[in-house]
Amino acid sequence: MASSESSDSRTNSLNTTSSHNDEALTHNELKGWLLKRSKISRKWKKQWFLLKNTDLLYGDTPENASKRIALNDAEISESNIDKKDHTFRIKSKDSNRSFYMQADSENTQHEWMQAICFAKAAGRDGDNSQACVIQ
Repeated sequence: MASSESSDSRTNSLNTTSSHNDEALTHNELKGWLLKRSKISRKWKKQWFLLKNTDLLYGDTPENASKRIALNDAEISESNIDKKDHTFRIKSKDSNRSFYMQADSENTQHEWMQAICFAKAAGRDGDNSQACVIQ
């Protein structure tokens, strides 16, 4: 791994307050590098992720994060796939597809899982149950 990629892999940040100067920021926006397991080849590939509102966007670079995982009604859980540490799964109810991601630490894994869960709960319009459940 190149040294510039190494430093980028630790750029996960959680913004918990909105900025009046930056309209693009959301209440809980998280971004950074995770490994994602490919649907077809089942290989793990480094991807840039951006949690924005109730969508998880990802791509090869921050500028190319155009693929989308809708988090409405998605299930999130820890995973033990491929005997890798710090993995979690997002199962989309819309497509019935499971997405597997790996963080570089337990702390980062929990940060992502919690932020995704909160984003999911915040996106439930008209639903009185705002509980955030991580399985």
